[in-house]
Amino acid sequence: MIQVERPAPVPEVLLDGGQDETNENRERYDSATEDYRTGLKKFDFRRSIYGHTRVKDALLEAQHGKCCYCESKFRATSPGAVEHFRPKGAVRAGGEMSNTYPGYYWLAYEWENLLVSCETCNTSKGTLFPLVDEDKRARCHHDPVEEESPVFVDPASEDPAQHICFRRAEVVHLTDRGLRTIEGFGLRRSELEEARAKYLEWFEALCLLTSRLDGKVTPVNVENARALLNRESQPEAKFSAMTRDYLGSQAGGVDSD
Repeated sequence: MIQVERPAPVPEVLLDGGQDETNENRERYDSATEDYRTGLKKFDFRRSIYGHTRVKDALLEAQHGKCCYCESKFRATSPGAVEHFRPKGAVRAGGEMSNTYPGYYWLAYEWENLLVSCETCNTSKGTLFPLVDEDKRARCHHDPVEEESPVFVDPASEDPAQHICFRRAEVVHLTDRGLRTIEGFGLRRSELEEARAKYLEWFEALCLLTSRLDGKVTPVNVENARALLNRESQPEAKFSAMTRDYLGSQAGGVDSD
């Protein structure tokens, strides 16, 4: 997971249709509060607004075409999903099996609450959204959401490297929030671990090849190899957090034992 800089300005579809839908949902909640809190009534959200092509494309560009959580480049086989960091329809706290209604319906079209994830990370998280202090959870648009302290790391508002790192292909938590994020998004799932391990095997071979080429072939070939190595450790490369930490370990920065 790497930090994401969400682009400005906000897509117009969110400012126009999204704001109108938000205002209507606020009115609906106020007119039937108990029905929405029990789940008897539920909100209908317009994917055509929050999942609009302009919204999704802007987010994907900011995320370098990668899942905001696992850093997989999934577009060749899956369209991915516009992810609501704070779940829009219902919410489930850590350790609870059942949903609480409603979710963060008033943030369904908010730019600051949207990311793009692969379908697996999106499904793993689902409605799960634990807080450090559940007593401060905002239950409706009248409550101050800024008083919440989410457990999950939000890659668009903080640096994930403060909570999660890699020792070779193994994802490691540095904080309790990092551990809960790894578990909540399934960042240790076997298929993902295998993909990271294979990618690191290739990247490590490239590092070794580059070091051994130096002085033995033409400077142009060495420079090309180094350029490739540098490119694969940049934010736009898949699993770049892992390769960054791997290079750091080779320089003595991160323990790779």
